[in-house]
Order: sequence, then structure tokens, then C-alpha cells
Amino acid sequence: MALNDDTASSSTESAGGIAGALTAITTASSSIKNAWESSGGSTALSNIQANLPQGTQDYISDAKSKIFNRKQLRSPTVFFGIGEEKPFYFERVPSLITERLKHNISFFYLNYILITGILFCLTLLISPSAIIGIGLLGFAWMAVIRATAEGSMRVKGKCGFCSCCLRLFSLNLRAFILTVFLPKL
Repeated sequence: MALNDDTASSSTESAGGIAGALTAITTASSSIKNAWESSGGSTALSNIQANLPQGTQDYISDAKSKIFNRKQLRSPTVFFGIGEEKPFYFERVPSLITERLKHNISFFYLNYILITGILFCLTLLISPSAIIGIGLLGFAWMAVIRATAEGSMRVKGKCGFCSCCLRLFSLNLRAFILTVFLPKL
């Protein structure tokens, strides 16, 4: 009888913990939604979308409907191979490895994007230097976009290394250095 009481109390405690976690998530999401609405973020986003050319808007909506289709998100049992006989079997033949990688990337791409997004958000929460690095990259790309829009940077033909190409290469090199080495400081 005591074993059943202990099991019942532990299941009640775990249910209470889950309920508390769900309450915290709901509260956090509602406070984020309220902050987004009070900051005017939705109006700024609609202004940005209104200023995009119609062809760009169509291209973005088509890409979003093709890439971020919820039907392409695989369940955790399929993604982690739960219930399979050999879910994490490693091929030894290079041709089979490449075939399996191509299949997995095309089949699980949305799961990979989701995991990458979650890890990116966790990195931003944990590492303030990552936020600084991303801010610096944003400002650098904004400067490149403004310079190309004003005409001070031009790409003419299929040249090897013009000044524009060197600037973009150096910006990409700096972006790589910031993302790899800045979080370790």
C-alpha cells in the first residue's frame, strides 16, 4: 500500500511541475506579446513589408510557404528514431554515407532549422558577447547595403577582385571571426 502512495505522490508532484512549467511558458509568451504590441513592432514590420516591391513580397511568401510548411516537421519519434531497430547505424561505405546524408537533410531539414534556431536563441540568452557580435554584423551589413544603394560600390562585369569584392570578402571574414572567436572572449 505504501508503494502505491509513494507512486501516486510522485506522479502528482511531476504533474504539478509540468503544470507550473506550462503556466510559466504561457505567462512569458503573453508578456512578450504585450511588449511587442506596446513597442510598435507590428507597425514597423508592416511598414517594412509595405515598402518592399511586389515581386519581392511574392518571392518571400512563396519561399515561406514551400520551406516552412508545417507538414515537413517530423515528429520526435521519427526524428530520434524511437522504435526503430537501428536508429543511429553508421554507414561505412562513402557512397552510402552521402546518399544517407542527402536523404536526411531533405527529410529532416525543418527539424534541423528548428534545433538551430533554438540553439541560436539559447546562445543569445547565455552569451552577451554574441548579442554584441550580431549587432556589429548587422551594422556592418547595413553599411554595405547603403553603400551599394548609393552607388559608391559597384560590381562591373565578371572581374576577379574589384574593390567591391574585396570589401565584401573582408566583411565576410570579419563576420566569421566575430561569430567564431568573440563568444569565447
